[in-house]
Amino acid sequence: MSPKADARAEKSDSYFSHWADHAARRTLEAHEGEGRLTVAAGITPSGVVHVGNFREVMSVDLVARAMRDQGVDVRFIYSWDDFDVFRKVPQGVPQPEMLDENLRRSVADVPDPFGQQDSYASHFIALFEESLPALGIEPEFIRQSRRYRAGEYAEGIRRALEEREALRTILNAHRTQPLAENWLPLAGFCETCGRDEITFVWPGEWIVEYECRTCGHEASLDLREGGSVKLPWRVDWPMRWCHEGVAFEPGGKDHSSAGGSYDTGKEIVEQVYRGEAPQYVAYDFIRVKGRGGKISSSSGDVVTVADCLAIYEPEMLRWIFASQRPGSEFQISFDLDVIKLYEDFDRARRLAHEAHDGSKADKKREIARRTFELSSVTAKRIEPGSPVPFIAAFRGLSVVLQAYDGDIDRSLARYEILGKISTDEERRIFRQRAECCWRWIEEYAPEDFRYRMRTNAVTRALSPDQRKAMERLVWVLRDQPNISEVDLIPHMQGLCEGTDLTLKTFCPIAYDLLIGRDRGPKLTTLLTTISGDRAVPLLSLSLQSD
Repeated sequence: MSPKADARAEKSDSYFSHWADHAARRTLEAHEGEGRLTVAAGITPSGVVHVGNFREVMSVDLVARAMRDQGVDVRFIYSWDDFDVFRKVPQGVPQPEMLDENLRRSVADVPDPFGQQDSYASHFIALFEESLPALGIEPEFIRQSRRYRAGEYAEGIRRALEEREALRTILNAHRTQPLAENWLPLAGFCETCGRDEITFVWPGEWIVEYECRTCGHEASLDLREGGSVKLPWRVDWPMRWCHEGVAFEPGGKDHSSAGGSYDTGKEIVEQVYRGEAPQYVAYDFIRVKGRGGKISSSSGDVVTVADCLAIYEPEMLRWIFASQRPGSEFQISFDLDVIKLYEDFDRARRLAHEAHDGSKADKKREIARRTFELSSVTAKRIEPGSPVPFIAAFRGLSVVLQAYDGDIDRSLARYEILGKISTDEERRIFRQRAECCWRWIEEYAPEDFRYRMRTNAVTRALSPDQRKAMERLVWVLRDQPNISEVDLIPHMQGLCEGTDLTLKTFCPIAYDLLIGRDRGPKLTTLLTTISGDRAVPLLSLSLQSD
């Protein structure tokens, strides 16, 4: 048995039970004895590359990691299908008239309406590529427009032309309208006007001739020298599987139905290119909470990976994807569900660090640990029973940040005073979460969740009972300005004794004096966060009025 096979055998234990591990093992079994294996992903940059597209990249990255964990050298390629046709102007993009004039051209040849890159495709490619390093994802990017124009796929195109009858038979088996008798497996763009409405002729060998139906231009080209001729999508995909030797590649459910792109591609790669289809996983769509239907670049209002990273820590964004099976549909949320997701994330982290005790819960702990290893930006493994690093709870952090008007340094100092943060790594983690939390508060949190501390005290007329309860509260906070929340709670429970008030009727008065509204975060949390030194001046002024 080879050293790599030995390594895989050693790691074929229950810990490696994530769906990505199963996909990795299937891939390795299908390519036993081979050296470096290639995994692939790809998308057409026809508009904003959104978080729905990211599911494919993330799925491949998870499987690539699982394969490396089993001792395999992995090449991860990401193909930009930027030689596809620009069919529709997305909503909300600058210069829509200019873009409309460039319809039916290659997305690699449409000018960048933002004026930042050399083309429309390059603009959206750059935005997406820039968002991946923070997530620990670093594929080898391939621009298909450059490959085709350099003649790198000349042999693949010629093979398709030679086997056109076999291709037509395969494709017709899954079509309601059969392809024409003179059909050729070619697509491309006119060298004069750039449009894709072209009639092709293949005299044989390496030469292809065409006539543009838009401008009338006629030309011939040698496939070996490259040019603006390509294969149609359903032939292009299996050709590239063979060309790159792809061992694993997932696909969306729109490509995964019976007779869909993967099914026909599998037949084509076997019968035409004498190769084999990669191992495959079908993934479902991602939705943004509050919107119906599949995310679409053409809709304009889409959520990008960068948008998600503004709210979710890199490790957490990876975890959101890694904790879902590929066939399950799930939502990306930006409303109050963000708090719940962070709580779920922190709960799963604690579970991952727990020591085994021989109970049935050990399996859950193992799953949590493996998911966290795959979610880690640096692929760091968690040891059972290791201490859980301190990370401020998102809900409590939102209170602290708002109490300090978004000042992260002052908020950090609060946690340091409490003795919860002491190392540089803990400070780094805190700042990362605090930045996400504050952006969420500023941009997405519901209006009734947001508040600001009063900068100047106001007075309110208090009834005798209200005055008595307020005096008790002020006395405690003045006497013990840094009282803990645990110690403050018993005092709060006694504030209304001997009055007609309850905490339910008293708290709105305190909220009004502190934040200018009748409700807010848990009052004991708010008071102990800002401390008595800051709370007493805001609460006591009303006690001085008649």
